[in-house]
Amino acid sequence: MKTLSMPARMRAAFALVVAAVLTVAWAPVVFGQDEAADSKAMLILDASSSMLEEDADGSRIDAAKQAANDLVDSLPATANMGLMVYGANESDAPDNRDAGCKDIETLVPVGKVDKGKFTSAINGLTPKGYTPMGNSLRAAAKELGDEGQRSIILVSDGIDSCAPPPVCEVAKELAADGVDLAIHTVGFKVDDAAREELQCIAEAGNGEFHEADDAGSLAETLKFLSQRDVGKYKLKGTRFEFADNPEDAKWLGEGQYQTKVKPDTNTKKDRYFRVSVPEKHNALISITPVWQSNGNVRHADLFLDTSDITNEVDSSCGDVSKTLGNSSIFGNAMFGIDPYEIALRRDGQDDNCDMSTWLIGMQVYQTGEEITEDVNLEVNVFYEPIPEAGQAEKWKNQKISSQSKFSGDISITNSQEITGGSGFNDAVEITEGSYSDKIVPGEFRFYKIPVSWGQRPVIKLKTPESETSDHDGIGFGFHDPLRSEAGSGSVSMTGQKADESDPVMPSDVAWFAPKSPPQGYYFAWVGMGSKGGSQITGVEQPYEFAVALDGEPGDGGPDWQPTYEDGPEPSDTPIQFDSANVPKETSKEDSAEDAQVAEDSSSAGWVVPAMIGAGILLVVLLGVLLFLLNRNKKNQMPRR
Repeated sequence: MKTLSMPARMRAAFALVVAAVLTVAWAPVVFGQDEAADSKAMLILDASSSMLEEDADGSRIDAAKQAANDLVDSLPATANMGLMVYGANESDAPDNRDAGCKDIETLVPVGKVDKGKFTSAINGLTPKGYTPMGNSLRAAAKELGDEGQRSIILVSDGIDSCAPPPVCEVAKELAADGVDLAIHTVGFKVDDAAREELQCIAEAGNGEFHEADDAGSLAETLKFLSQRDVGKYKLKGTRFEFADNPEDAKWLGEGQYQTKVKPDTNTKKDRYFRVSVPEKHNALISITPVWQSNGNVRHADLFLDTSDITNEVDSSCGDVSKTLGNSSIFGNAMFGIDPYEIALRRDGQDDNCDMSTWLIGMQVYQTGEEITEDVNLEVNVFYEPIPEAGQAEKWKNQKISSQSKFSGDISITNSQEITGGSGFNDAVEITEGSYSDKIVPGEFRFYKIPVSWGQRPVIKLKTPESETSDHDGIGFGFHDPLRSEAGSGSVSMTGQKADESDPVMPSDVAWFAPKSPPQGYYFAWVGMGSKGGSQITGVEQPYEFAVALDGEPGDGGPDWQPTYEDGPEPSDTPIQFDSANVPKETSKEDSAEDAQVAEDSSSAGWVVPAMIGAGILLVVLLGVLLFLLNRNKKNQMPRR
């Protein structure tokens, strides 16, 4: 086996590190994600005078050129990348600092990779000048624009020699301006000061720092050759904002909504919204926090809770139930998503009971390390019909016992390759069968399974040993059609060639109103954490799973299913639910008028054709009458 010389090993390590970082940047392109068309990156190469320094087998710039050329050769034709350089035109003479700190040049604009153009630009570099890293980051961000997923990859062997501006402050400023912008740094033969600065840039810029120094770097970066970014949860719903006080709280209607909040830290702040519960219905509300931390250790916990839920019209009307305690999401990539649930039910009370104005006070807060970014929330409002007399008891008697075990056969064979969705909104629909997929730490995969009344889904999952020792387990489970947690399991990847779970099924598939939805989509999820919060987040872990349906479709169950369509725009007045009776606040006169309109509308199917037919008949009769009158006149006229 040929032994690499030290400089050759460094060049190889450097190439692999840069390739690794860029592979992360190209993730949506290489792996065909929806964001591929918008993903783009700018590679910034250091051509300052220090890159002329000679190592045992050549200069640093020669190693950088070789690494960059190898990288370009490996990029797919679909990659969107630009090339920028600093320090290649102006000297580093003390009296040339002003010009040297502006010496930033775009050699290849951002676009589809032209390998010939890249190679020519790279090979033509001659290091001369200063190291204006802060200014080059600003220039790169400007060229990348402000839309889509964007990455800056900064390669340097030293510190910024042109501050101010302080380069870490620039990285923080740019990251704050673009939620889809990440700044990665690669240090090549750096000293302690340069290493600290490059780490600071990556941390401030929501990116990653990597170092190439010797053959050890090669081993540390091999896994990165197949990396990709964590799939981000795709949000959906009509946008709204919580009110800071009850007077300004708006009504939400049936459907899905989304908003952003900055979690409270020292004190719990109330945030308000309203709903109106139609007659002969209950309201079921699910609030889903969406917070992904890319698998990095985050010593912070996020909590959802309610301060007060009040029927402002009739405090004695309706019954309230909600998540016991609070809903919490932990920073270290907890398995699963934990919605907060509220139910506003009539529970057999008189239908004349007024539930038209419910005020809900939400709290979103955190403990531990401060969460600096806003947290997304999705709010689902469901209107559940109250069953007719006797139906609820009948359905209850028909339910599958939550204590019963699955007695069927479920095995993982002939798996079909699929790619799950990022969350509830883009979950991939599946049926009974076996499937295979891949996942990275900090990510979730979602699938949806149509389930009929009287049935429940069952899932079994297996995985080979961990692709890296930093990944120690995969969690999976179910959420029911109302997003409620409905069962979970896990498989281990520590020290085993493979692990296969027992069958997992929802703990409550009772499906009897008014306590549960009747039927619809169950959401199966798979989630992966990171042992010890490793920074290695993009190595794909394969897994397989099988899905079966337990039981047969029941007879005579509820025909209602939850809807996930966008809700109507928030309103200053109660939002009428078209499929329910007129809300209580509507006057009797208005109700009678609406009923008459509805009756007239329902009659339109035969009234309009009848009117058209009558009109045609009338025209015909008039024509006959005119003909007879005209003939009679002719008969009475004197003859010539």
